Amino acid sequence: MLFQVILSFAAVALAAPSVPERRAVGDTFSASFTRYNGCGASVACGGAAGGKTAAVSQNLFGVGSGAGAGPACGTCWELSSGLAGTASIIVTVDNLCPADVHNEKCSQSGLGGKNSLGTNVHFDLCADNGAAAAFFGRSGTELATGTAKQVPC
Repeated sequence: MLFQVILSFAAVALAAPSVPERRAVGDTFSASFTRYNGCGASVACGGAAGGKTAAVSQNLFGVGSGAGAGPACGTCWELSSGLAGTASIIVTVDNLCPADVHNEKCSQSGLGGKNSLGTNVHFDLCADNGAAAAFFGRSGTELATGTAKQVPC
């Protein structure tokens, strides 16, 4: 009887739908960064997060356009660049930067792939809530590369 219960449980577990993997705190990726406007109106995670936010490339977000909230929704990331004038900041993911032919920065193939700037992931920093200004500071640019490390929120 116990053997039948175990087999039944195993069959249910194997039949469960696949859920995109959630990244672990401490995961670090090479990253590119840009700014975008109009980021508070419509977000893929179902609502704007408080504080500084960003849209992330589809490979990190975990699902494509129209598929709803990805596993990256609500995760926090410390972003840093060696570019003079930039500052390290922590952002919360609340939107998707979709992969498509017109958006090379967000079109990496998997987390090991590279975008047109040679990085694994991309963060589009929200200008409306100050994330872009806090990160780019006095750098005189709105494009940088560096690292993104997942941190506790």
